[in-house]
Amino acid sequence: MTRWPKAHVAAAVLIALVLVVLATSARESRGRAPLHAAYVDAGGLRLRYVRAGRGPTVVLLHGFGESLIAWRGVFGRLVEHSEVIAFDLPGFGLSSKPTLGYETDSLAHDVVRALGALGVQRATLVGHSLGGAVAAAVALDAPAMVTHLVLVDGAVVGAPALVPDAHGSDETVSAARRAIAEYEALRTRFTSPHDPHWITEADSDAAYLPANDPAYRAALDAVLREFDFAYLTQQRAAALRVPTLVLWGEYDPVFPLAMGRTLAATLPNARFEVIPRSWHRPHEERPEETAAAITRFLTREGHQSSPTP
Repeated sequence: MTRWPKAHVAAAVLIALVLVVLATSARESRGRAPLHAAYVDAGGLRLRYVRAGRGPTVVLLHGFGESLIAWRGVFGRLVEHSEVIAFDLPGFGLSSKPTLGYETDSLAHDVVRALGALGVQRATLVGHSLGGAVAAAVALDAPAMVTHLVLVDGAVVGAPALVPDAHGSDETVSAARRAIAEYEALRTRFTSPHDPHWITEADSDAAYLPANDPAYRAALDAVLREFDFAYLTQQRAAALRVPTLVLWGEYDPVFPLAMGRTLAATLPNARFEVIPRSWHRPHEERPEETAAAITRFLTREGHQSSPTP
């Protein structure tokens, strides 16, 4: 197994920081009245969510180190045609942060329980990176619930460059996990899980800062240990027959474009589309283009209803 010298870990964190600055520089929220954040019980876990709109349901699942805030630039555009729900996945944002339970299938079960508690019987699932793997796992676990999938730079066919062997016990790998967890925790000081212009929250919730929460660092480390970045095996891919849009950032350095093409070719009922001039977070970097691509796909598939007046 390849060992990571400390200098390489530091360089990886620095590169990640640069990418985040680029990724978050174009975030956008629509000029609407703020939504109200609420919580749902998902089998003993408390998950934060926002919900708005009318029509067929679209569920948004964020990536590693993110929160539902990542979808604010896309949410308002999708809600023009659909009911839209965005969650904080377990371990992230303001949702519960258990010490264990971050395997891909476990997170999928949490999402299924949350949707059931919210009365959702059928939905399109849109997942970014880690959330894409969770969305795919939901489609396999509860196929009657999922009408369509949108995988945005999905973490399903191989580990990202910064996590070469996340499940290893070698001390260098453990140090790399801790460095990434520390970086992600500190990053929340600049990429807060709150946006008072987009969502309203109780004062106690609005005061929460993941960087000050040891449980958040522990959850991040647990995710890196437990999550399966190569979840979509050949057998699972063959079983995933739901209409799928594989949407990829043109310059994604975390999961390069070739991985997206491979994923789309592996799935039996998939379309592939590239978001130009975007990196690993096209829904944040190019929200208008990303929302338009999702809307075109759902309209083509007969999922969309007429715009809500």
